[in-house]
Amino acid sequence: MIIRSSILSILVLFTSHAHAQEAAQIGGLPESHAERLFKPARFEQDTMYRLDEARTVLQMDALPDASHWYVIDEFAHWQYITIDGHPFSERFHEISSTGTRLSPNGDFLVWTGLLHAFTQRGFDSTMAYLYKDTTLILKNVGDYPSIEFSPSGKHWTAMLPAAYNGQDEPRDLVVVDGAVVRKNFDITTNPQFSFSHDEQHWAYRSVKGLDEKLVTDRSDSAIFLYRWPTPSQTSSYDATVWRYTPDVVSIRHRLEGRDYDYGFTHVAKVNKTAYSSLAADTARVYVNFDGKNEGLYRWTSQLLMDDSGRHLAYFACDPHVTEKGGDERRGVVVYDGKVYAGPFPGVTVLFLSPSGKHLAYSLDQTSSKFYLDKKVLAHTSAVLDAKWSPDESQLAFVAAGEHGKFFVVANGKRSPLFEYIGRIGWTDNGRAVEFVGISNGRVIHVKQWL
Repeated sequence: MIIRSSILSILVLFTSHAHAQEAAQIGGLPESHAERLFKPARFEQDTMYRLDEARTVLQMDALPDASHWYVIDEFAHWQYITIDGHPFSERFHEISSTGTRLSPNGDFLVWTGLLHAFTQRGFDSTMAYLYKDTTLILKNVGDYPSIEFSPSGKHWTAMLPAAYNGQDEPRDLVVVDGAVVRKNFDITTNPQFSFSHDEQHWAYRSVKGLDEKLVTDRSDSAIFLYRWPTPSQTSSYDATVWRYTPDVVSIRHRLEGRDYDYGFTHVAKVNKTAYSSLAADTARVYVNFDGKNEGLYRWTSQLLMDDSGRHLAYFACDPHVTEKGGDERRGVVVYDGKVYAGPFPGVTVLFLSPSGKHLAYSLDQTSSKFYLDKKVLAHTSAVLDAKWSPDESQLAFVAAGEHGKFFVVANGKRSPLFEYIGRIGWTDNGRAVEFVGISNGRVIHVKQWL
């Protein structure tokens, strides 16, 4: 079945196996073999590398032209990494998924190998080995790290929290561009680091007990922010939950939230109202964007901002679900402060084009529909990711097929099934897409024609 739109043509793409976890969260995916909705496409493929099929692939990423890629696999409780076709000589108990990322432009890879040590206190002496490509940056006792990049992708940071409370110094390391810039400032769970808009400065939140502080490159001491109030039996209050800005992007056109401002021009703040346990259902979430408070909802999710910072879209609970016992899974699409579409029985994934002019969204399995600008583009809800072409004349979206695999469809025609895939790219003439996928132990570069 070829699906057409008067506004945009559709392009379905398969992406990384990380989407397998997303599929498990989107109620019942994959649905009834979504790949059967599309005919086979014409494509070219080149096998670049053969993996050891005795090992289980855990993670991968690759540039569309296959110029830079990596694969992490496992055998007998040991994990290995292969970079650009070269197996790394060392093995690890674990290669951290949170501490391993290919830069946004694919110029370099930052990754972390972990060796666990067992003592009387348990697994409390993990040694973390931080690498940039194949160069060892440092090794230190630490827990699962996180990696962040600057907006341009040229600068990077790795945050290595302490492995356990009694750990001696150095602990809670912050590494920027390969140099340790801070240590022994407590790093909270899921630390949030951000470069300034001009990439000349950085900051992150430090939390110890109820005290919250801001650590920056401009001072050797942390700046006290505030102390969280101790919740009482009658009420509690949450300050800003998330802030969204196009200056902070980890994956192109997909925003990350930060709970503080650091020189950003466009920011959307997600707040919570006060909650009283004496009055049922009083807490609401609202978005402040361009200085204006938007509607009150029971929940919001997947806030997306366009590249210019002028448009904001997100999912929210159906505002008409107010009666006690109402179905809070019902959702609407909110665009620039107004309900754009819905309500729907359930919503899963939202996509906003870089210019902010187009919206695509997927409904849950009971609806089995994927929309673009309010028009049905596919009768499947097994959509996991999407990407617009540079001129936004075509849309790329990810679909899940059978047996936990994924596939790419261009102009109503699909690729074979793959277990993993890296990033999707468009050819200069816009007539094909290319990507690197893994199938039956082979790392394959694919060019698929529209």
